[in-house]
Amino acid sequence: MNLFGPKRPLGAEEWEWQLAAFRWLLDEFGGLEAHRTGILATPDGDCFPDAVLTGDARAEELLGQIMGIAGIGDWPVRLVMDDGEPNFRPVSQMHAVVPETGKAMGTFQGVDDGQGGWMAEIVASRQLLGDEAALVATLAHEVAHYFLCGTDRPMPGGEDCHELLTDLTAVALGFGIFLGNNARYARHRFDDTGGGQWFMSGAQGYLSERALMCALAISETLAGRDPTAAAPWLKRHLAQDLHDAARYIAKRDLPGDVMAVDLSDYGVPPRGDAA
Repeated sequence: MNLFGPKRPLGAEEWEWQLAAFRWLLDEFGGLEAHRTGILATPDGDCFPDAVLTGDARAEELLGQIMGIAGIGDWPVRLVMDDGEPNFRPVSQMHAVVPETGKAMGTFQGVDDGQGGWMAEIVASRQLLGDEAALVATLAHEVAHYFLCGTDRPMPGGEDCHELLTDLTAVALGFGIFLGNNARYARHRFDDTGGGQWFMSGAQGYLSERALMCALAISETLAGRDPTAAAPWLKRHLAQDLHDAARYIAKRDLPGDVMAVDLSDYGVPPRGDAA
């Protein structure tokens, strides 16, 4: 036993679930070969060029770019920008927190396309227009919901893990930097009544920051890339979490660990079995 080697970045149960989730994703969506055709989206002009569009039109443009990166750019979708925002709890005259219920600031559903079929409808909060990175994180989570419609096979852990798997899928699709940096947020919000401004803090998404960095390290390693190449784009503490996960993974046969997972242990029947 090497007591001084890299430590597992997550608890045993959560680590094993992430391996199972990646095994399931590889089984359902083309295996390692398909995963290695994807890219890691970065917050620069390469993935999200500067735009002259503003407001809702810019959100539409970002959604199209996200879906292109995810490989589903031709899937029908309608984006609805909503004026609603989460309830917040004042903790002082100038500071408020959003309850940490675990949520993304958007929704996804299938709707009638008016031609006898269906299309995706993604709803996102208009307040995110002032923070494009947060908007990308939210839209990426909802696009991951859409991507997962490509299979009806039960997911590892069942419905209780659906949103966790959606976050992980968004990472696997290339958006781990955005989800990580925006898992916790702090921003200013002006009071519409003219009473000044609030400093808002809270959380969005479902996987923890550390779990997101572990998923990012797994995803990039499976893609044949160096996970630590993402570090310059991350908040400092997230970059450290990523390095920790990458060091642990480097000591293992990660593809072998993933493919050795028995999905039946997570409630996933073999293909062809009734759900």
